[in-house]
Amino acid sequence: MTSCGMCNVQEYEVIYNNVIRDGTVGKKTTIKHKVVKCIGCDLVRLLDNPLKMEYYQSDQYRNAYNETSNPSDYIKMHDNEQPPRLERIGADFFKDKVVLDYGCGGGSLLDLVSGLSEKTLGIEPFSGYYKSLVGRGHEIFSNMETAQSKYKDKIDSIVSFGVLEHVENPQQYLKDAYGILKKGGKMYLETDNIHDILMKLNITSFDEFFYRTAHLWYFEDKTLKQMAEQASFSDIKISFRHNFDMSNALLWLRDKKPTGNGKLEFLNNRVNKSWIEFIELSGLADLVCVEMTK
Repeated sequence: MTSCGMCNVQEYEVIYNNVIRDGTVGKKTTIKHKVVKCIGCDLVRLLDNPLKMEYYQSDQYRNAYNETSNPSDYIKMHDNEQPPRLERIGADFFKDKVVLDYGCGGGSLLDLVSGLSEKTLGIEPFSGYYKSLVGRGHEIFSNMETAQSKYKDKIDSIVSFGVLEHVENPQQYLKDAYGILKKGGKMYLETDNIHDILMKLNITSFDEFFYRTAHLWYFEDKTLKQMAEQASFSDIKISFRHNFDMSNALLWLRDKKPTGNGKLEFLNNRVNKSWIEFIELSGLADLVCVEMTK
């Protein structure tokens, strides 16, 4: 990847040069990889992509990062992530709408909003999920081109969770989303935040965990907004959402590894609520989010 995906400038600054994650927690590359920041627009990218795009269509990718490619396992792993998303986005985004999840995986979000929505659609490159998705009432496409042939200018609402960082051309991804939306339609997108609080604490093991072979791009609020503008979206609203309590941060500092939430009993709900509010208001959350309109 020799030039920036947003401004096409080739000059860059190396911000990381070490091993990176290559699957589930603890799996790392055997060689160093460079992560670079464009000097033209500040977009951060993995300099040399070790994976081909066909990888995301394979069992190998799901098994490497989830240790399973079974759709029922996907649902068990990801269903609990959906209620906070719905709470943030709001039910009106889905109510009586034709909804597209652009990179839907096993369809946990589509399941949650199917009762609210007029119709639920998904675009997903991994065919191993198709039978399950269709059986649960969702209309599924393998790529945007086939979805556009039927639904161009007809989609009310698009969601995208943890997909933009994977795609070869994120600018085209957003332009395609813009094209399939009807006039006045909206898109809500979440991606990893390069300014995650743990990226500020000089924890080498977290850097090795955060950067990974499957993530080609790393966004902040500024670069995400710029990319949305270049795709012709308007009324662009940036926000932040944080999934982890204070104990997760403290234990990263102590143990140098992820522990999840609720591992320090002396940190009660009031402390964690204040922590998450502070992190989100400061732009240091694990996710940067954008809602935008065609």
